[in-house]
Amino acid sequence: MTEDNQREKAQKLLKKYLKGECNPDEERMVTEWFFSFDEEPAVPIMEKEAALERSKNVLMHKFEGGINQVKPKKNVFAWKRVAVAASVLLALTTTFLLLRQKQTSSVPQLAAITADTSGMFKNDILPGGRFAKLSNERGETQLLGREALSENVKPSEFKGNLTLEVPAAGTYSVELSDGTTVWLNAASKLEYPDQFAGDERKVKLVGEAFFQVAKDASKPFRIEVENSVIEVLGTSFNVNAYQSEISTSLVEGKVKIMSHGHEAYLSPGNEAIISADKIRVQPADIQKNTAWQRGEFLLDGSSFEEIISQISRWYNVDFVNTENISLDNRFNGTLSRESRLSEVLKILSYTTNRKFEIDGRRIVIH
Repeated sequence: MTEDNQREKAQKLLKKYLKGECNPDEERMVTEWFFSFDEEPAVPIMEKEAALERSKNVLMHKFEGGINQVKPKKNVFAWKRVAVAASVLLALTTTFLLLRQKQTSSVPQLAAITADTSGMFKNDILPGGRFAKLSNERGETQLLGREALSENVKPSEFKGNLTLEVPAAGTYSVELSDGTTVWLNAASKLEYPDQFAGDERKVKLVGEAFFQVAKDASKPFRIEVENSVIEVLGTSFNVNAYQSEISTSLVEGKVKIMSHGHEAYLSPGNEAIISADKIRVQPADIQKNTAWQRGEFLLDGSSFEEIISQISRWYNVDFVNTENISLDNRFNGTLSRESRLSEVLKILSYTTNRKFEIDGRRIVIH
């Protein structure tokens, strides 16, 4: 596509936006582009929205050939954004579309901020998605996911010790060289070799993962989690190491837990809770502990603290004024991780009798 064609396409998109004719994806593209000029991220979303409306008026004048008679107000932030947006339009080249194309081909907008369609919130946030970064010892990286495939080094070409990192609002699954499959939850990291050698298969985990380990009686599979080791031969289980206590929930097979000189064995349906000085084995809620891997938030018996931890990681948000709700309150129900944040907060608002406000990536509890 030539520069003139790209300029024309970008201008048509902006005109559609100004006339209110964009579909949701096109509208999100324009608003994200607009807010990408943000040099003051702490500015309240209401001021940003006001600046956007003011810029729309200026841009419409430019498109219609009118003379911009708008004078700056005392709100320096708003006027600066208007001036930036108008000047970008007047000097529009390929930057807008090339920027969007580059973002799409490299890092996807995980849990992107978008407009609220319910009229209850200042903005909304889309759910997270499939994405991870793979790196090797030479510092080469490969972005992996449904929307993110960079062109530099293919995963199959990575050798030696590898690191797979999943950011907040992300999730990803990988098959290791022995046939073991690992599903990583948001804000998690797995270190592993491209080929297992010797008499063991060893990996290191930070965060949360579900393992389906390939059977190999001659090579036990060992997972290092902080100062603990989980050892298996072939089995399915979930490891949650987000908090100071590490929990391992066994779906099938047999697991041996070793930590600080203590040992414990798990049978299916049980979980081991590892703390600084002991290992506690107890019955596990397998459906709840593995719900994330099925694309769900299963809240049965969850405290509010557990719920906001899950929501914070999946939507990449921070909660404010959590003291307004008792963190020990227990909740029940199931929510889809494919839901917009507004849908989740509506349910929480109903069950807690509190108001939740979305302000950018801050969730304020009233």
